[in-house]
Amino acid sequence: MMSVLYDICNILPLPLVMLMLFGSYIGIPADNVIVYGECLAVSVWMLLLKSADKKARLRSIGVVAVFVSGLALMAGEENRRLFIEGYSWVLITAGVSAAAVLAGIVMMKNIWLRRAGAAALFVYSAISAYFGWKVNKAAFALICFYLLVRMSDEIQLVWVKSGYTDIREHTARVSPFLFAACLIVYLSPAPAKPYDWQLAKNICSLVVSGVNRIYGDLTHLRDDYGNMGFSDSSSFLSGLEKKDEDVLNISTDNRNIHQLKLVGCISGEFVNCEWVFDGDSEYQSRMTDTIETYCAVTKFDASYRSDYIGKADIECESLFYNTRYIFAPSKIRLENTIGKNLNARKRDIDIKVKDLEIADRNGSIVTGKKLRFSDKYIVSCYVINHDNPYLADLLRYASPIDENEWIQAAKNESASDECPYEDYIEYRRDIYDRFCTRRGVSEQTRGVLDEISEGADRYEACRRLEEYLSRMEYSTDCGALPREVRDVQSFLDYFLFTSKKGYCMHFATAFVLMANEMGIPCRYVQGYVVDRGNTVVRQSNAHAWPEVYFDNVGWIAFEPTPGYNAPTGWAVSERKEEVYIRPEKAPAPVMPDEPEETVPEKKFDPMIIVIPILGVISFLIVFYIISRYVSVRIYRKMGRSDRLRYLSQQNLRLMGILGFRMEEGETLAELMHRIDASDRQDIKEQTGFIPIYEALLYSDREMTEEDIALTERINTALKGLVKKARPVYGLIHNMMPKLYVMTKGYDGLWTQYLSKTPHGNSVRR
Repeated sequence: MMSVLYDICNILPLPLVMLMLFGSYIGIPADNVIVYGECLAVSVWMLLLKSADKKARLRSIGVVAVFVSGLALMAGEENRRLFIEGYSWVLITAGVSAAAVLAGIVMMKNIWLRRAGAAALFVYSAISAYFGWKVNKAAFALICFYLLVRMSDEIQLVWVKSGYTDIREHTARVSPFLFAACLIVYLSPAPAKPYDWQLAKNICSLVVSGVNRIYGDLTHLRDDYGNMGFSDSSSFLSGLEKKDEDVLNISTDNRNIHQLKLVGCISGEFVNCEWVFDGDSEYQSRMTDTIETYCAVTKFDASYRSDYIGKADIECESLFYNTRYIFAPSKIRLENTIGKNLNARKRDIDIKVKDLEIADRNGSIVTGKKLRFSDKYIVSCYVINHDNPYLADLLRYASPIDENEWIQAAKNESASDECPYEDYIEYRRDIYDRFCTRRGVSEQTRGVLDEISEGADRYEACRRLEEYLSRMEYSTDCGALPREVRDVQSFLDYFLFTSKKGYCMHFATAFVLMANEMGIPCRYVQGYVVDRGNTVVRQSNAHAWPEVYFDNVGWIAFEPTPGYNAPTGWAVSERKEEVYIRPEKAPAPVMPDEPEETVPEKKFDPMIIVIPILGVISFLIVFYIISRYVSVRIYRKMGRSDRLRYLSQQNLRLMGILGFRMEEGETLAELMHRIDASDRQDIKEQTGFIPIYEALLYSDREMTEEDIALTERINTALKGLVKKARPVYGLIHNMMPKLYVMTKGYDGLWTQYLSKTPHGNSVRR
């Protein structure tokens, strides 16, 4: 009994814990009583099989297999399909439970496997507590119970004891108390919020941040923008190095955004085949551009403004690099961008932009001091919806912005003082001076530009140019530029007609230079392109792209680099008829009502259950016949001593059924004396086998055929008494003898024959 309880304590919690923790991930309904009932049934059944002998295992497995197979066969194809579609979790539950029990049985064979399993559950619980994961309360209680059982075992191993030292029985005897303690924990009300271990988290965060800051300062001694995927000088390289060091951690609250283009450097000056970035210039443009775009969208289609631009707050955390650049989308809301002083005790202590010395320098957003490991800030911005089909109309037909409209938009962005209307007018004039320089091209390049621009407005010309360049080959190993390539004309001729391949810098440069030559204001931008949501920005995300200025709208990014033109927007709202007129659809013809088809009600077919039951009965009959045949053959092959031992043990079991079971420590002679002192004359007449059994156990006398014949006659008589007095026990003894054997603690015929051991009760002379 103690051995069975020990197995239950070590094995039964495992399938329950697995289902509670991971059942929902594999399609099992959560908190379903039927699921846990099935899990317990399967687990207990397998534990019984573990304690049974081979004969009982075969019989039990055969009964289940025959019944389930018959049920599946009689259910029909349609019912089987419906079961698999709607109740496949029943099969999954049985499989998971069986697998967990088998794993527990294997673990019971090796103490190190049990220790590894306990360690895994402990680590999972600790991680869940640290990160605040939601863990089923019942699962946690079972994990605690399992860990306490394992702890009890470990204590027993190191505890020097005298007397009875069976570890299994000691653990089994204390297990009810351990279970009661865990049950009390489970039934006790839990607080609404789990303990967050904030002090430990703060200490750990400070230590990790300090170590990484020191590491970053030692390994990145200078402004490391050039080591983050591209160079400040932006010269063409013969090939890109495959760097993939982490640069930023970012997350955004707007889940509609598919892609983020984070602007780092902006330039319109191309000298000696290099883009020149002037990070010390006092020229400011980013906030003005943001207000212009916001004002243009509001004026063009105010009811559907969110279809054109999406507001987003991007949380950024710098990693292993030192730089002054703030990487943010082009439409940055500079006055709403803040830094987070996460070294303070309260996370809600904000530091305004002016305190961080964040400023616009020639389109690049820079800080007064270099950002180091774990420095955090929040960028507030707008993101253009490039997937909006009405964006092209905005870029083509946006009307001029008057002073009142500008003032209202600047007021909404809290930038009335920083961006007056007069500065906006001057800003527009500067765009054509700074970013629309014609540098001269060859006749061959001019032919391409004439073909692209023929009959096209600014938007259509940019789309044609984008498509023209994207048909070329992308390569990170395109070789260095030849020595003769020294200006715009030679670069375009070499790239467009000789090399015909390059990486993002080549394509963005060609786009800007060709757009300028067509009289279109365009600028070169370097930064990072990352997917939406929480992500890590790496050096491999470094990218370059062009931005085109559209009058009365602002700067809009294009993507000529092959392979980068992925969806960058979100679905638009359904339009009203009065906003965008669409042809009306003819009303659908009204069809006459058709009579509903009557589906005959399906009745339950009792044969679905009857046939599997008949199959089980047939299996038991066949199994009983084969078992009896095998038992008879085994019995006939036994020697005299083995026959007498088997018959005597069976006779003792039959007497136990009739009310004369051997007590703990009782000898055969004492049992016989107790029977003789009773008034059961029918049983007194059947005690003649006891002296023979004593002689078998404690003397060297050779057993005779007469001894066997007498014991067999007594066995037959006792069976008759059992059938007469207790028919149910008689049926169990004949049809399922192992069930009684398991409950009373004796070995069966096959086990006794193979091991040749005496009966399990202690015998005293």
